[in-house]
Amino acid sequence: MVNWRNEKLKLIILHWRNEIYVGYFKEIAPEFSKEIVLIYKSFSPVEERLINIVREKNGVEVYADDSMNLVGRYHLVRKVGDRITFLTPEQEFYMSDKMLRVYEMMIEDNILGF
Repeated sequence: MVNWRNEKLKLIILHWRNEIYVGYFKEIAPEFSKEIVLIYKSFSPVEERLINIVREKNGVEVYADDSMNLVGRYHLVRKVGDRITFLTPEQEFYMSDKMLRVYEMMIEDNILGF
C-alpha cells in the first residue's frame, strides 16, 4: 500500500466560478485511483501577481465544475487531466472507509496554514 504522506504536493492554479485561486493538491489514494486528490486552496481569489509566481514555479492549471461547492480550503475531489470534478460513486465508496486518513492529513501535514 502506498503511504499518502510520501506523495508530493503539486502547486495549482484553480479556476472556479470565474475566479482564480492558488493552492496545492496531493494524491491520497493512488493504490485505488490516482484521480482522487485532496485540494488545499486559498480562501479567496488571488491577485494576478501571485498567479504569475505560481505559473513560474510550474503550477498546474486546473478548472473546476461551477456546480461544485469549493468554498473553504480543503476538498476531496476527482482530478481528470486539467478538470476538477466530483468523485465517482466507486471512488466515494472507497474513500468513505478512508476519511480518517483525510482528517489526519488536514491536521498533521506541514502545509496547514497555507
